Amino acid sequence: MNDMAASADSLSLPPAVPAAAMWLPASALNCYVGDAAMRDWLLTPGLLTQRIREAAGDGFAMHYLREGLLHGEHVREIDMCCDDVVWMFAHTRIPTSTLAAHPWLGQIGGRTLGEALAGRESVQREDFRYAQLYPESWLAERVLHHARLPRQPLWVRHSAFKIGASPFDLYEAFLPAIGRRGSADT
Repeated sequence: MNDMAASADSLSLPPAVPAAAMWLPASALNCYVGDAAMRDWLLTPGLLTQRIREAAGDGFAMHYLREGLLHGEHVREIDMCCDDVVWMFAHTRIPTSTLAAHPWLGQIGGRTLGEALAGRESVQREDFRYAQLYPESWLAERVLHHARLPRQPLWVRHSAFKIGASPFDLYEAFLPAIGRRGSADT
């Protein structure tokens, strides 16, 4: 587990997605996502982890990248890869008030958030929202740098969760190679 407060990040945590981002419901993706394979991945119901594991087979790897308190939020990041190519990057933000009420959220460790939430009846998730991130956005810069990809737009799926009245957010960035085993397409 990395201490994010000691990292070289800026002094304030910017929004993961710019306020001006155009959030789309699932029903609008046919109009905006021309790549049918990417659209299919974005619309994955249930646990994305399970689908990635199945598609990647023995090439699957999940990397627990960083976790810690940063400017009033508990931030956790993982990636999921196939044959060392990043397919998906997940960025979770948990307000300290939510973490205080539900400390187990800070103890997920090497499991995925979906696995940690499975079977917890008190967890509610709003419908997925989708946006295309441009390379200059904070999250896209992080993801592209981590995946060693050139600047390009990325699709992100947002999940807003609540446990009772305690909110937290998950942003999943889908990389161009997702589902294309043996391909590091850019």
